[in-house]
Amino acid sequence: MPDKSSGVGFLGGGLATQAIHIPVLATLRDRFNIVRVVSPDPRVAAEVARRCGAKGSTREQDVLDDPAVEIVAICSPDAVHARQVIAACKAGKKLIFCEKPLAVTRAEAEEIGRTARATGTPIVVGAMHAYDPAYRAAQAAWAEAQEQADFIQATVFLPSNDVFINQATDPLPSSRMQRAGVPGDDLAFRRLFMRGAILGLAIHDIPLLRDFYPSVGTVVSSRFLPPFGYSISMASRDAQVEFLALLPGTWPADWRLRVMGRRHELTASFPPSYVLAGSAHVVISRAQGTTVFEEPVSGYQAMCPTSGM
Repeated sequence: MPDKSSGVGFLGGGLATQAIHIPVLATLRDRFNIVRVVSPDPRVAAEVARRCGAKGSTREQDVLDDPAVEIVAICSPDAVHARQVIAACKAGKKLIFCEKPLAVTRAEAEEIGRTARATGTPIVVGAMHAYDPAYRAAQAAWAEAQEQADFIQATVFLPSNDVFINQATDPLPSSRMQRAGVPGDDLAFRRLFMRGAILGLAIHDIPLLRDFYPSVGTVVSSRFLPPFGYSISMASRDAQVEFLALLPGTWPADWRLRVMGRRHELTASFPPSYVLAGSAHVVISRAQGTTVFEEPVSGYQAMCPTSGM
């Protein structure tokens, strides 16, 4: 455990900050202390900062220049992630947390890598499933059994985020997401939404896919599913992969990963992003019986550093 709590500064005060990250850090007050919140909307900056006893402002530089900010949490729009990560590295911060996606182009990712190596700055990306302690334990057991994955399926069926956000926090009106329909005959717009669906939703499960399926192989089909979702199939000589998502709906939340091998089957059920309800529920089934993996902490809590930096 660190000798004192680490100061955290947020770049972005929107719904992810309000409904996910501030509640997570509230469970870890002995380790983290929120000292700055920056938002381009002065009302959001002031109110979110007030809720956690921090200072609010509209200037990014206030976070970068504040010596009390040791950790920068980047929860801004995707397009500025890379620029802000690089700026925080150069500002000498001890650690950077960046919401997914870390970058939106290969060139941005490569520049982040060069800067992080040059400055020695650790970067944590908010892909909470990759840090989920129950999933990590189950994946380690799968690897120890030397099992090979033949079929992988990641499915996401969720109601509107508002269902969870309204239970997790009292969102400020100007923070609410703006939704747009997808014109059925506008191919360019549909491609844009497909990119958003992959960078905003499928990206949570891509690191898990890599754990079992290191070679992408061939993308057999890729289709946007309105109002927001995707159907993606991939294949290689050794395995078949399916990614399927659709939201919003009125059905119960169901976020699941299924991996089938020659002798084992792994099924992981993840809680929605906005729910602070512990880890995934993971089951490995085999001829000898089943093993269940479950932990009291979530992937977001597990990704937080546990020792001084």
